[in-house]
Amino acid sequence: MTTFEVLRQQVLIEQVAGGRVGEKVLCPAHADGNTPNLHIYDDYVHCYACGFHGDVVDVWAAVRGFEGPVEAALDLAREFGLELPDMDPEVRRKTQERRERENLYLRQAQACHKALEKHPKVREWWEGRGFGKGLQERFLLGANRHGTSAVIPHWHWGCVQGLVHRKLEGKPKYCDPKAEDFPSGYRPLFVPGSLRGEIFLVEGLVDALALAALEESVVAVGGADISQHQMRELGSLSGPLYILPDTDEAGEEAARRWALNLYPRAFVCPANYGEEAKHV
Repeated sequence: MTTFEVLRQQVLIEQVAGGRVGEKVLCPAHADGNTPNLHIYDDYVHCYACGFHGDVVDVWAAVRGFEGPVEAALDLAREFGLELPDMDPEVRRKTQERRERENLYLRQAQACHKALEKHPKVREWWEGRGFGKGLQERFLLGANRHGTSAVIPHWHWGCVQGLVHRKLEGKPKYCDPKAEDFPSGYRPLFVPGSLRGEIFLVEGLVDALALAALEESVVAVGGADISQHQMRELGSLSGPLYILPDTDEAGEEAARRWALNLYPRAFVCPANYGEEAKHV
């Protein structure tokens, strides 16, 4: 577990953002002392004025004026009396590089989100799936620069790990980053929100976003095959896992395989999503 993952799990976003989950407070990232534009979600914040988006470390850096994420993380740990993994120079360098890559993907996701203004066809695609303007901003849903694909940030505990392109036309529908392009060096689970209690497990990222929008705890694999890294992540989660399979043969087979591999913590739910509905 990295330094930033430790802090995200042990420091509540409410403890640094100056308000409770669901509230809007003043944003520390831009000069506006009158209008509360910073919305506090379970494990991250988003400013609907300046676009600032971040986890507990990002908020702490903005509040305390740190330029480097590692320095902000160490100061936050000292403030809350937390012990972090040892950070020799090599570990510190790798931690810094990983955080810089996460920040790069965040900036790219923000640019793709802004591109929705130029590509109404992609915006309508998102809206047709129930993701209106508020959810588009919350999850930084976007479009590629040509307007041929919807862009989904690969969320993992409040940080963007890469960008997934979903073509509006043609196959294959999805274009995913290579495993080595993720900051961790492997494809992590897609975790678009906080996890508590019972957790739904799905294949698709859009399915996971829909459940997260309903304030459900959900993780997605991003396909039918769970990697060893993802299996270890699933094993570390508390609470039972409820698998919501796609209603095709491949989805049902994948759900059975997942349940066997995760036995006895996983349960397969009936795939009754309504007439002609393949996904949850």
